Order: sequence, then C-alpha cells, then structure tokens
Amino acid sequence: MSFKKKSALIIALIFIFATVAGSFVPIGTKNAEAASKKVVTFTMFSADATVQYHPDIFSTAIGQEITKKTGVRLKIEHFVGMDQATKVSLMLASGDLPDLVYGSGEHKQFIQNKVLVPLEGYIQKYGTWTKKAYSEADLKKLRQADGHIYFLSYSRGEVSPSSMGEGLYVMIDMLKKNKWPRLKYWEDLVPMLRAYVKKYPKYKGMPVIGMSAITEGSRFYVIQDPATGLNGLIADTVQFDPKTYTASYDPAGMGMYKAYRALNQLWNEGLFDKEAFVQTYDQWQAKIAQGRVVTSWGRSWHFTNAFNTLRKNGEDDRILVPFGIVFKGVRKSRYVMLQSIGTRDGVSITKKCKDPVTAFKFLDSLLNPDVQKLMFWGIKGRDYLVDKKGKMYRTQAMIDKARDPVYQKQEGLGYWNIYPRWQLKLPDGNYVKPDLDPDIAYMQWAPAQKQVLDAYKAKTFVEPPFADEPESPKWGYAWEINVPPEKQKEIQVPLNIANDLARKYIPLLIMAPKGKYDEVWNKYKTEVRQKINSKVIADFYTLELRKRMEDWYGIKIK
Repeated sequence: MSFKKKSALIIALIFIFATVAGSFVPIGTKNAEAASKKVVTFTMFSADATVQYHPDIFSTAIGQEITKKTGVRLKIEHFVGMDQATKVSLMLASGDLPDLVYGSGEHKQFIQNKVLVPLEGYIQKYGTWTKKAYSEADLKKLRQADGHIYFLSYSRGEVSPSSMGEGLYVMIDMLKKNKWPRLKYWEDLVPMLRAYVKKYPKYKGMPVIGMSAITEGSRFYVIQDPATGLNGLIADTVQFDPKTYTASYDPAGMGMYKAYRALNQLWNEGLFDKEAFVQTYDQWQAKIAQGRVVTSWGRSWHFTNAFNTLRKNGEDDRILVPFGIVFKGVRKSRYVMLQSIGTRDGVSITKKCKDPVTAFKFLDSLLNPDVQKLMFWGIKGRDYLVDKKGKMYRTQAMIDKARDPVYQKQEGLGYWNIYPRWQLKLPDGNYVKPDLDPDIAYMQWAPAQKQVLDAYKAKTFVEPPFADEPESPKWGYAWEINVPPEKQKEIQVPLNIANDLARKYIPLLIMAPKGKYDEVWNKYKTEVRQKINSKVIADFYTLELRKRMEDWYGIKIK
C-alpha cells in the first residue's frame, strides 16, 4: 500500500473514531453537565411540629432521587425554639421571606399579609399532575376568602388504618389485667384506674401516674380536648348545628365545667400528674417511655417516639391505646373525624421567589406517581417490593426498618407529609402511603398492640370499640377559616383572649383544692362574660360556614 493510501486510511480511521467517540462520550458529559445545571435550589421555611425535623432532607437517599426526577432541591429552615405565631410574625415583619413557606396553624398570617403567589393560573397552565390528583371540587374548596388558591393540601380526608387513633390513651397492661373491658364511659374507666394504681403504685421503682397530659406551649390544645371529647362534641372553634346551619360559641361552655370537674376529682385523689402544668413536652414523653403512665391525653403523633422506646425495650405492654371515652348519656364519641380536604395550610410560594413558575412546576412534579412512591414508600427493593400483579408491599423486616429513627433520617423516610399528594390511591391502584394499606397496618403493630386488636376483634384502632364511626362535616371546620384583617379586632382578638383565659384557668380548675372548684369556675366564667362577646363570634362563623355551603355545593342558606 502506498504512503498516500496509508495516510488517507489513517486519517479516515481517526475521523471515524473521533465521530463515534464524539457521538457517545460528550453526550454523557453534556447530560451530566445539563443535569447539574438544571438543579435549582429553593429556600423554604417549615413550621411543621408533628415530626422531628431533618437538617437536610435532600441529602438523604430519597431526597437525592427526588432531585434527580424534579431538578430541584430545597434548603429548609425549620421552626424551632419559639411558638409558631411569633416566628411567622417576626419573619413577616423583617420582610426576609424564603421562596416557599409552610406555616402550619399560622399559615393564615402569610395569606392575610398578601405575600403568597396565587396558584390557580399556574394550575391551569402547568398543573399536569395537579389536575389529575385534585378534583375540581377539591380545588374549589382550596380557594381562600379572596378567591385565590395558595397551596395544594396534604390533608386528603382519609382515616388511616395505621393510625394509633385518637381519644384518651389507656395502658395495655391495665386492659389485659381487667380482661379486655369494652371501655366507653368515663364513669367505668375511673374505678378501674383507681384500682390499678392502688394495686400497682410503682413500676421499676418509680411512681405510677394515673393520668397525664401535654400542656406546654403550642400543644396546650391537648388539655383542652377533654372538654369537647368527653361530651361528644367536635373539637372545633365553634359548634355548628347541621339543622339550622347556625354556629354557637361559648368559651366557658362546650362541656368545660363537667370535664374539668372530673379531672379535678382525679387531681385531689392523687391520680392526675402533679407535674402536668410545669413539665416540658420532652419530660411528658419520657414518662410515657418509662412505662409508668396509665392513661394520658395527647394526639396520636405525640406518642410515637415514646412507644418506639417501649417497644425497643421489650415493654410493649406498657404502650397506651386510645378509646373514645365519653360521659354516660353521650351517644357518640367524636375524637376521630374525617376531613374532605384540608383548607387551612400547605406549602406556598412567596412573592419573594424569583422563579415562581419553576417553583410551581416542582410542586406539580411531586404529584408524579413515581415521585409520590419515593416520598412515601421509599426506594424500590430497599424500602418496598412489588409483586407480580404490581401491588406494592413491605416485608416485616422492611416495616421494622422503616420505624427505626436512625434509618428514617438516613433514608429520608417520613419527612414528606406536608407536601401535595394524591388521595388514598395512586393511578395504578397502589396506596399513596404504606400506612393506608390495611395489610401493612396490622403488620406494623407491636405484639401487645396486635393482642389488643385480636382481643377486641378489631383490625384497626380507628373502629369500634376504640372509636365510633367518623363523621365528615360537609362545611369543614371553623378552625380552618382565616379571620380577615378587617375582622381581627372584632373576632381574632377576643378569640386570643379566650385562649389566654383558658391557659390561665384550666390549670387552676384541675388543681383546685377540694371544695373550691366552683369558686374557680365562677371566676373564670365571670371573666369570660366580661371580656368576650360570644354572639359576635358565633355570628361571624355562621356566615362563614354558610358561605362555604354556597361556594362548595351551591346551597344558599337564608
């Protein structure tokens, strides 16, 4: 072969190699570069107090996978160290807002101060998954008083079979020793409690506490639960008559007198926790985890860590389970209630966000079923499996691992509950969350909890005898309604005063010396009547709840 031909061949081979190499190597490089360039970081504030916050959820295995699918990561500042109202107020006063916010019970402040971006236009233009996951009826309910949608609710109106339930929590050991009584009435519970503490005054050398409660800070509402709960009322700002569509409001009513007199009797017998009004939330949790609290007021999520500790220590018979305890004469308990869709709060985009379109597309992309599975189920093959029929499931080992706080933090499991989600099931028929799957629900319980369910022939703790059939008020709940700025002085200020009076007098009522209860009650009632115009508040909520009936269902009430 001539030199010229050899040279031509070499040049041709070099050209071919360069072309082939160019068609493969740079593409991967370009994609990697594009992917890195596409990742957008948004700042966010979260006031979620229902879970232990994660310092950097997007650094977890699940968080990283979500970033790969959405092109977004969040840098989240968490609510710690002060009450939600103060934190949100300070943030608004400074004007230093992040791109996204979740204000929990104080989300209304962001709405009232007009710092949020309305989403309805984005939903129509970019809400590919939003329009599939949320019905027109859902979106109609999410419209605030000004007609705008500011968030996509995470509360979708299911009662989870995995829920520990709500009500007055009662120790399994006491139930077992009393041969599994079907508890419903306060009047039947108290003699049993009295006898149990008398017979077993100590556990591991520590005094046994007949009844405790959370009373600290923003969780004070827990000790307000007995007033409505024991009297079979809905735990709401007002009581709403479904026949007349009329609200009633009385901060010194709603069953308070009878409820706190009952707790006062326990206090004077030495059965109510003497440290209840001075202990911190952590100290309350520690007592539960020590296995020495026989009954307690609290919401289901408050008990999780303490119960996990008891379970880990092999003391699951010291776990407490809920009963919808009411006074005799009350027909139905209403601790467990349904909510059609949460209308109070969710993740919102602020007007400080420089790229609200991308921020909304991120929220919409979270509703992609593949992302939903990451958020709530975890990573396939590690956190869940799929059978031949396409059903997602967890083994017992996976269920146990998912409960481990160390693994949760490492993997990123259990930190996504405030974000938009589908209701109950995904398009492929799988449950949105593992805890909505009845099969997984039963498997997750400790042996003693399973023993309770078997003894009472129940599958969950949200059915009889633990709870009556849950109701779903068509009008929603008054506590979701944001009081407009022009009504703050007339409505919100007296509501705040009523809450302050409750904080002052409920401890005094419960701790009143024997024979002094009525004296304290009369002082409380007098101060309430002097400082609060209940009728104005009742009239406001009557109009608001009637307006909901018209806006949501087209039912006009005169």
